Amino acid sequence: METDTRNLLLAGGLVTAIAAGWLLGRSPWDDVAPPVKDKAVVSEPFVAREWGNTTSSKPRKAGFRPDEDAIQNGALPGQRTLRFASAEDLAKFLARAGDRVRVMDRMDALHALRISFLDPSDLSDLLDGSEEMGFIFPAYTPNPTGGMVQDDAVPLGNKLWEWLGLNAADLTLGKGVKIAILDTGVVPHPAYGDVKNVFIVPGMENYLDWNGHGTAAASLILGNSATVPGAAPGASLTSWRVADDSGASDSWKIAQAIVQAADAGNQIISISMGSYGDSVMLRDAVLYAQNKNIVVIASSGNDGYAQSAYPAGYPNVIAAVGLDAQNNHLLFSNQATNAALAAPGWGVTAAYPGDRVTSFSGTSASAPILAGTVAAVMSAKNLSAQQAVAAIYQYTNEAGAAGHDTYTGAGAVNLGRILQSETSNIMDAAAASNFITPPVPGSVAQVQVNIQNQGTATLSNVPVTVTTPSGVTQLTVSSLAPGAVKSYTIGLSNSLFANGKSVNVTTQIGSQDAVSFNNYRSTTYTPPPAP
Repeated sequence: METDTRNLLLAGGLVTAIAAGWLLGRSPWDDVAPPVKDKAVVSEPFVAREWGNTTSSKPRKAGFRPDEDAIQNGALPGQRTLRFASAEDLAKFLARAGDRVRVMDRMDALHALRISFLDPSDLSDLLDGSEEMGFIFPAYTPNPTGGMVQDDAVPLGNKLWEWLGLNAADLTLGKGVKIAILDTGVVPHPAYGDVKNVFIVPGMENYLDWNGHGTAAASLILGNSATVPGAAPGASLTSWRVADDSGASDSWKIAQAIVQAADAGNQIISISMGSYGDSVMLRDAVLYAQNKNIVVIASSGNDGYAQSAYPAGYPNVIAAVGLDAQNNHLLFSNQATNAALAAPGWGVTAAYPGDRVTSFSGTSASAPILAGTVAAVMSAKNLSAQQAVAAIYQYTNEAGAAGHDTYTGAGAVNLGRILQSETSNIMDAAAASNFITPPVPGSVAQVQVNIQNQGTATLSNVPVTVTTPSGVTQLTVSSLAPGAVKSYTIGLSNSLFANGKSVNVTTQIGSQDAVSFNNYRSTTYTPPPAP
């Protein structure tokens, strides 16, 4: 079952993620690598946090004045970023500033300072208008499942390789590709070995005390066994610890790590955290990396908002939106208006500190899966990061409404289709999605049925049966080129949605082809709860 509830925007709440396991028969990867020693499943903890807390019970220092501008914008009070046109301009500012402000940090690659002050007027008196000033915003790893999720969301479990369309395990995928992951740090684990950590934020000496968010995210790239599979087991990964063990960070620290990761020669940067404040420094850091031809991928967020968190919301950053195991948009996944792609974010088996595994949920899981997929395509096809992204867009599986939409982006990534793109005569008709639209004033309810050719041979006369509460509709797809989508719109009675009823639509492809499991799709529209 899958649910498309596209008019529901939810902010907050918690749904506990418990992996039930998604089985498609015996796994072909059962014996490719030693299993993780401790298979006990733990759940990522929910961390209660005060977002953007600007109050304190500590005594104020002499000369303190409230920073109302920062408080009103949800930024950290008493701090700013300053970006200068040149190193000389930065040095001139420091010379005239003296001790009126405190330099907390600096990014020489961007001619930038992080400064603090007691009185906002102390800073304003020092500015001459040539510098660019910005706020510093709190940033967080999204809580594990953010907001509400539909009742019939299907967890992915440890079936990532199958979901990616791989017919067999390939532990060389990603070989030769350098990936940076910005998170809470990555601890050693049997699923992938050891990973180098660069510390923007210090970590406890005992790995068991670390927040497991970064470890879980990294394993979805590097995982090399059927217990914890990753999208690019052969990649070279470096971790930048930018968040503490409560998952808290800020826009400057993320920007600083992006610049460092770019200068270190990484080709892909994966970020499973963000902020709802638009930071000048973070935007500039992303552009700095992109100008070095680095692909930046970031989670869209788990609050059901109509916009992505930053940096996922910036131009040309690939925003990771979340799906369940059946390519169904997850209600908590933020929408994305830019270059978005979709990947699993519900009940994904991942590594956890202490040689354990966890059921990992949220767009925090979707981002590293996308990062690993880009790396896998790069290594398998000998492509640059940008060329790999272009191939991924070309071979996405349709999800949600036909074409690009804000809920599922360009669609669900499919590594297998890219690897088999030069294999001729693959026949694969897919019931890609049923997009149900409830009645709104001035229009009637309907369902858009999308049939996609996910093979390499042109399809002819494909029989399709669509069953709705209003009856059965027989369709024939006369001709469908490889990769193409044929959409059919079928009207639904508005009365079906009365009194909060759920509405189910099923699509069945009548012919047999190379992939049988995508020939059937059942979709249930569930109305949002009453406010």
